[in-house]
Amino acid sequence: MFDGGAGLARLSLQIGTGAALTLSALGAPGGWPFVARLYVHQYDPTAFWEGAEVWRGIAADARTVRERIGDLVAGASEGGWRSEDGRAFQRRMDAFLGDLLSIEIRASLVAAVLFMSAAAMAAMIMFIWLVASAMAALAARVLIAAVSPLGTASARVLALNTLTTMFAGFEAVESGLNTLFHTCAGVLGATVAGDVLVEAVDGDPSAVTDFVQATVSQGPLLIWGTANRVERDLTAHGVDGRFPGGGFPGDRSGSRAGLPLPPGLPQAAAVKGVNDISGNQQTITGPYVPERNPDGSYDYPWD
Repeated sequence: MFDGGAGLARLSLQIGTGAALTLSALGAPGGWPFVARLYVHQYDPTAFWEGAEVWRGIAADARTVRERIGDLVAGASEGGWRSEDGRAFQRRMDAFLGDLLSIEIRASLVAAVLFMSAAAMAAMIMFIWLVASAMAALAARVLIAAVSPLGTASARVLALNTLTTMFAGFEAVESGLNTLFHTCAGVLGATVAGDVLVEAVDGDPSAVTDFVQATVSQGPLLIWGTANRVERDLTAHGVDGRFPGGGFPGDRSGSRAGLPLPPGLPQAAAVKGVNDISGNQQTITGPYVPERNPDGSYDYPWD
């Protein structure tokens, strides 16, 4: 469904960058702050959509098994099995059916969150495509108006005002998207934590053990993912040409927050960004993505 999403995001970045360069050359540099944002929003919703389909299948399988077992248990009860063994069997099967229902609900919840995330990414890609197209239209208008000095000045002022308004709207959309993604992550985290807590309260510590072992087995991917995210964000700040407004971790940018970067860094970041997009991976960390084992775990370097 979203196979073209990543390609459209790359095209939006290319168009937006070209428009920003054109506007800057014509004396309207207000388009450049968009480029770093377009670079950050290079999404591929396909993986989320496919993951959601898998989890929806798990929920459907759990529901089918629960219904069939429920019918078998009901048939046994109707047969007149009223002894103590029959009542014990009924209690155990009720607990088992409850576990299946829990699996079905959690799988459905995960599928819904992943579907929502994929849809949000697809919507954001369409939004940045509209933004890039609007930037290109503005650049074309200023370029056409360049035949007249008076027309150029008027078109430049209009472009700067329009870009300022557009950027404020872009930030508002970004804020809403971040809130949605954090909410989705919180729901998934609460689902996992809640399941582990319930199992532990019921006297089954295996859920805690499994959670720890699963986290450890995914450790190399978690480390790589964090490094990949840091590289992406630093590249975006480099393309933006300014120190992060909130400062680096630990406020190491201090009074330099929001000030221009030293000459050469923005240009280097731009070259790196082009290489990232053309290679469809981060230049530094991208080639070192850990290899996944058949059981879903990842090996550490010393293994």
